[in-house]
Amino acid sequence: MSEINLKKAFSLIELSIVILIIGILIAGVTQSSRLIRRMKILTAQNLTNSSPISSMRDLIFWYETSLDKSFIESEVQDGNFITTWNDISPQNIDKINLLPPASSVNQPKFSENIINGLPALRLDGDDYFNLNGNLFVNTNFTLIMVERKSTTAGAYMLIWTPPWSGACGYNECFHFGYRNDTQFTFDFYASSTEFISNELMGAKNRIHTMIFDRSFGKKYWYNGGSTPDATQTVANSVWAIVPLLIARSSYFGYGYNGYYSEVIFFNRSLKDEERIAIEDYLSKKYAIKIT
Repeated sequence: MSEINLKKAFSLIELSIVILIIGILIAGVTQSSRLIRRMKILTAQNLTNSSPISSMRDLIFWYETSLDKSFIESEVQDGNFITTWNDISPQNIDKINLLPPASSVNQPKFSENIINGLPALRLDGDDYFNLNGNLFVNTNFTLIMVERKSTTAGAYMLIWTPPWSGACGYNECFHFGYRNDTQFTFDFYASSTEFISNELMGAKNRIHTMIFDRSFGKKYWYNGGSTPDATQTVANSVWAIVPLLIARSSYFGYGYNGYYSEVIFFNRSLKDEERIAIEDYLSKKYAIKIT
């Protein structure tokens, strides 16, 4: 073999070795990334299973995205449509599972590696779940959510759509969500509790805590903390007789665009120590700093 051909042969061998090494490195990085994501999910599952929520009374429903039992197994893949978001509340024999419309046009998608590397549900503005609004009727309640919006426009996260031409009386038509990029509302139509802050701008991971109690009215916390970020005295309770729509209103035209990770509902107002314990759990799980 000539010296030139020998050099070519060595060059091809060296190139093959380099390509092999690069392939091994890429495979290693990919495998490491998968391992890190898996470890985050396992940590989140452990935090969820050991959280104080399970032992608190009057837990009505609880939805989250890290546990295997939260979804139908075959749908847990990045980009797949979700047809059922399972209630994981250990206190309910009859689960209140969330069901979207039959059409995939209105179904959220399972999305991997979203909030702190954990999966979340992607809602694109037309997606929503139906929920029995009577759960909120004539009762004190606590509602806690973890989400990350993707739009600066008005995007209500939960709303009761009236069956007539938008007619709502005082303390009716319960809804909450973003009016715009700097304003969050917790609203019973005419009685609206508003939180206005630049902290609401843009796509950030957030914890929203809302408590209604007929003895003091409404309180709202943005990313937890000891003091409410907004309060309002409300004498009466909300009432409704039609379903709530999670993430979209067919009448008002507001559609939530972003990601849901966790939704927790009690039909009583939690004590401060209970609320703080839940917010601490969510803070650790989703790496969201308590303000």
